[in-house]
Amino acid sequence: MEPLYYLRLLRRRWTLVAASILLALIAAAFATTRMSPRYAATITMIVSAPANGGNAAVAYQGALLSQDRAKSYAKLIQSRTVVAAVAAALGDGMTADELQPKISAMAVPDTVLVRATVTDGSPELATRIARTLGTTFAGYVDRLERPDRSAPAGVRVTVADDADQPRGPVSPRPLVNLGIGLVIGAAVGVAGAVLRDRADTSIRSAGALREVAGGTALGAVPADGRIDLGVRGDAPLAEAFRRIRANLRFTEDGDALPRSVVVTSALPGEGKTTVACNLAVSLAEAGWKVILVDADLRGSPLASRLGVEEADGLAELLSGGRTVDEVLRQWGPDTLSVLPGGAARGNPGDLVASRSMPSVIHALSDRADIVLIDTPPVLSATDAAVLAHGCAGALVVARHGRTRREDVAQAVERLETVRARVLGTVLNGDQPARGAYPGGDLRLFRPAARRRLAAQR
Repeated sequence: MEPLYYLRLLRRRWTLVAASILLALIAAAFATTRMSPRYAATITMIVSAPANGGNAAVAYQGALLSQDRAKSYAKLIQSRTVVAAVAAALGDGMTADELQPKISAMAVPDTVLVRATVTDGSPELATRIARTLGTTFAGYVDRLERPDRSAPAGVRVTVADDADQPRGPVSPRPLVNLGIGLVIGAAVGVAGAVLRDRADTSIRSAGALREVAGGTALGAVPADGRIDLGVRGDAPLAEAFRRIRANLRFTEDGDALPRSVVVTSALPGEGKTTVACNLAVSLAEAGWKVILVDADLRGSPLASRLGVEEADGLAELLSGGRTVDEVLRQWGPDTLSVLPGGAARGNPGDLVASRSMPSVIHALSDRADIVLIDTPPVLSATDAAVLAHGCAGALVVARHGRTRREDVAQAVERLETVRARVLGTVLNGDQPARGAYPGGDLRLFRPAARRRLAAQR
């Protein structure tokens, strides 16, 4: 993996890494407060072999013998025999089993020194044990190296540096513990971020959406709702819909817009209604005659989003109770009309799939350059697939970081099953920006914006 991948991953998953580090630091701090202080007293002993006669060769042999003995004595200090003798010399009732874990020893490399350390919760007791250990071990080695008391000892041990009472504890070490917690937390956080990234099948680029859905990547919509009209000015959002508008013209042969387009998504909450509204306004501002149809008879927010009266609409038109001219509502520019969903029905799927729907779409197409039809999500109802079959095709909307690849693939499969064409894809919320509205809802159609558009008519 490239370093750039990790930088992007940390930028995207920084909250997970930060949470992991914070939890690790809290755990390290808690463990540190629960640890009892430990004190260490150290004693240094020298191992020496007598050099007889001042002979250099003999002295050299004695030094080698002392170094060899130092390594053995370092292990011997921790033996049960020596520890038991120290416990007996202390005379405070401590057993060898209790004392043995407190003692550690090592031979200083390339020297004849042996360093023993005693660790205990009491600095006074640690010092007393260390001093007793030095005296006891020196006597033990003397008896070991001189079985014949009348003969001189071949090697002897003397205390070179007696133990001083420790001034502070050797553990716990708060900074070290926090440092270890920091490293562990960062490692766990990065590992978790990588695993989550590998398991994440959400769509995060227009290219990835195009690969899954096919068709043409019409554009990506940034999650920036700081403009009112959505199609004016130089804001990134306005420019994004201009790009989608331009690309939509080339999905058909020649330079003509498709006559009727279904705007849908795989699942709810992906912003298809917002995209449909903004695209309709963008097309109308460019001079195209547009009819925006609310075909989500299960409760689409399109009418309320645009501030259109939710009276008679598509439901009444399909039932034969109203004509097209009676249910169309003018909105904003003269070139934009809206057909609301109408009154709720108990069988919206059957109503949309009725034999009257193709004739309604044909009648609407005769009155406009393009008809945009907002439908329920493909995986939630069959309405979108049925309507897309009778139109030029479908525009599939997905939300950045939320819509999963498998959901888009399943939605496209259902569209292809009824021989519906995927005209293109739009990635919603592609670049979450500071100041975006909660949930990525663009909310461009505010009352003030509608009043300004109405005044321009």
